[in-house]
Amino acid sequence: FFFFQAEDGIRDHCVTGVQTCALPISQTSYQLLFGTVQPVGDQGVSFLVQASDGNTYNLTADCNAGTIDGVAPNSAAQAELLNAACQVAFGSPS
Repeated sequence: FFFFQAEDGIRDHCVTGVQTCALPISQTSYQLLFGTVQPVGDQGVSFLVQASDGNTYNLTADCNAGTIDGVAPNSAAQAELLNAACQVAFGSPS
């Protein structure tokens, strides 16, 4: 499943005026924090993910090489996370 609400965002009831937007990655315990996705050069991306335990992790990906933090995904869940971050940063391939 994918949840995506880029235009409106999700109002965080704990912080007045702050919008957070999360993109849960199916078959993982991670949510890609949409607003943190930043292209780096013409093929890289940096982003934050939030785990189900509440911890937040800063990751980088190389969309051309297909790596997260310099390592190839070792599971379908990591590959989905990589794909989602790259699509948010650069759009879907045409």
